[in-house]
Amino acid sequence: MTSSFQLFARRVRSDWKFQYRALRMAVDWVIAIYFVIPLLIVAGYHYYAWYMTPPTWLSGISVHTVATLFYIFTWLGTLRYFVEEGDQLFLRQNEGWFRHLMHLGYRYSVVLQGFTSLLATLFFLPLLVSVYSYSVPQVVCFWLLTYVVKLNLGLIRQLLALRLRGFLLWVLRIVIFVIGVFLFLMLVTEITDQTLYGWIAIGLGIITFALLTRIRLREKGTFFADIARERDARMRIVSLMLIRVMERKRKPTRRYPLLFGKSQRLLKGKGAGIGIAELLVKSYFRNGLQWRQSIQFVVVASGALFILPGAIKILVWILVAVMLVFWRKSFCKDELTTPFLNLFPIKDPMKHQAIQTAIPILVLPALIVISLVAGISLFTWWGPIVMIAAAIPLAYGSSSVFTSWY
Repeated sequence: MTSSFQLFARRVRSDWKFQYRALRMAVDWVIAIYFVIPLLIVAGYHYYAWYMTPPTWLSGISVHTVATLFYIFTWLGTLRYFVEEGDQLFLRQNEGWFRHLMHLGYRYSVVLQGFTSLLATLFFLPLLVSVYSYSVPQVVCFWLLTYVVKLNLGLIRQLLALRLRGFLLWVLRIVIFVIGVFLFLMLVTEITDQTLYGWIAIGLGIITFALLTRIRLREKGTFFADIARERDARMRIVSLMLIRVMERKRKPTRRYPLLFGKSQRLLKGKGAGIGIAELLVKSYFRNGLQWRQSIQFVVVASGALFILPGAIKILVWILVAVMLVFWRKSFCKDELTTPFLNLFPIKDPMKHQAIQTAIPILVLPALIVISLVAGISLFTWWGPIVMIAAAIPLAYGSSSVFTSWY
């Protein structure tokens, strides 16, 4: 290897080949011919047709809904530096090469983020142009705003992860996400009316990005964190395919659980099914990962329901309940395959009974919060009361339907 640029180019080619092989594992030639290619043809036809003559139902999608989806898009992804474990032995000895490699990887990530932001904007182009009547400067402003926000959020999340750990990092991420949603919605609304504030926001975002870039590239002691981030980014496609296969070790953090520390009874009745249902409920509420993911889901679902129009709001609310049921059902079925429970001769009917008993209890907390926000969005005194009251039969009804089979 004669230069750091050649090393960087080789690593980029290796990453693209790895992602291609990972996709080949999931999409073989049979699926591509009989499903993917026809789907792309149909999607391309509808894209052109909707751009020329948008259907009436597209007008029911508000600008706030599109802005929320784009903000979630800006939250995803990361900025990479293409460093590897072996660099600690050899490349770190040549500080000039190593720093140049990081800068090249960083610039590559910045360009790639701009390209993906452009693709996302083009995907929604029929909605932006044909429904919202965006002009070319407004579309460009919308794309650049998404691009700049995505870059700044990526750097902010990296810097926070390098300096903080645990609960405080988790809380700050949620706070930044919530504040960012409202700011992004406000800016997109201004772009819809006039682009002046959008261009000002883009200029401020570029200045902020330059300052954050200077801080990030001068950060010391980030080698191992960059390696972990690079490994996660490289395995992003493979991890989606192996999400149900990979098993992570559970690290006990407390001698006694924070919730139900005395193992008190939760459910009335006797029998193995009731006992297993209690075990599932306690396992869920003692699982920190489930809590974090549930809070993130509640924030996103509540924000979407708050801005959606009335008719679509009810449909999405029912869909959210169904998603929660399937999510909790998946968690319960995973818990029932733990080595501890495999020690006992528990029959499938008992497991089925336990799942049917536990899932409504696991669904209700998140669904009540989401229903409360949906009720508030109706701007009536009876909205929150009706939605919360309806959440209880919805939780039990959807749980009964979608747990009728094991």
